[in-house]
Amino acid sequence: MKLQLNVAGFLLTMLATPMLWSEVASKNLDFSIHQDYISTRAMGMGNAFSAVVDDHSALFYNPAALARRKDGNIHMQLRGGISGNYLDFVDEISKASEDDGSGKTEAERLNEVLNKYYGENFYSRIPTLGFYWMRPNWGIAILPADLTTDLSVHRQGAPAINLNAYLDTTFAYGYGRNVDWFGIDKIGTLSAGVTVKGIHRIFASDSVNALDLVNDSEIFKPSDAAEGFTLDADVGFLFTPDVSGESWWSLAKPSFAFVVRNLFDYGFNTNFHILDENSKEPPKLQRRIDLGSKWDLPDFWVFDPHLAVDIRDILHDNWSVKKGVHVGAELYWKMYDWWKGTWTIGLNQGYPTAGFGARFAWFQIDLVTYADEVGTESSPEENRRYMVELSMDF
Repeated sequence: MKLQLNVAGFLLTMLATPMLWSEVASKNLDFSIHQDYISTRAMGMGNAFSAVVDDHSALFYNPAALARRKDGNIHMQLRGGISGNYLDFVDEISKASEDDGSGKTEAERLNEVLNKYYGENFYSRIPTLGFYWMRPNWGIAILPADLTTDLSVHRQGAPAINLNAYLDTTFAYGYGRNVDWFGIDKIGTLSAGVTVKGIHRIFASDSVNALDLVNDSEIFKPSDAAEGFTLDADVGFLFTPDVSGESWWSLAKPSFAFVVRNLFDYGFNTNFHILDENSKEPPKLQRRIDLGSKWDLPDFWVFDPHLAVDIRDILHDNWSVKKGVHVGAELYWKMYDWWKGTWTIGLNQGYPTAGFGARFAWFQIDLVTYADEVGTESSPEENRRYMVELSMDF
């Protein structure tokens, strides 16, 4: 079967036929920080969320927040996101695969497209499917499919597309409770929590040039596939000091978070060999530390505003100050119990973010734009992304 890099069809084929996933290799440099889980609402706030989290995403952002849930709910989501230049790239690659009467070969036409987009990055996270069952103190999540693809155009003798892609299936259970260690309850509320998660990952990393796209698709060999299962845990703490009086400190009602994600980080060393009996192991999740704070502002009319500052992903190989600092603000509004939502703004890895969410009875929609830093400290590069999430929450 001839491989056509109609990227949308390519991803669907990869999802439906995992035999096409390629070898994990060091030949594709990736300077970004891949997030195994993201919240659409959080990304609108610049991903500064570890001390704010008060919804189903507590399981993955800070399980200590589970201790502060007052009721239960079921949340089902369908989400997709792409970078702003993604559709243009897909369209031009698709057209280059067809004879345009110019007399040029398909390889020459594809080379022209790749040269045009040299140095650019293309991102998609479609689909993300999720089911969450949340109760006071605990919660369960099942994410059967979370497919992330990063494409970038580089020169390796000839222009080529570098591919890094992740297909995750995740199961998680989280538990949180308030604690009074060392009499800390006398000065505030301390919550602690843990999320135990199992992740099965299929990982692809390869480089494809124009000739590869034209020729038969032997570039994707089952024997080169990377897959594995890991069991890991996130541990989180959330502290809210007991403040009183009329000082700014008491009006701000601060909360502080400390989270260690991927605590054990022993890698995907359980291989069920679903793809191939010789399939290799994906890269580790990498242990990370998140520090966060939330600051409330006085309510006005139907609005409940607050600010947040996080330093995330400390210890990750690609961490830098710019990539680690996240700042956000959320304006929560409520007209009725069945009609409410949020406006959000922030800075994620140095780039502005904005989001909107609205809930009507059981139905919810969230829209967000944000950007990730996909370059290095000396050569920064913004990759702007747009995401929509449709969900039911009851």
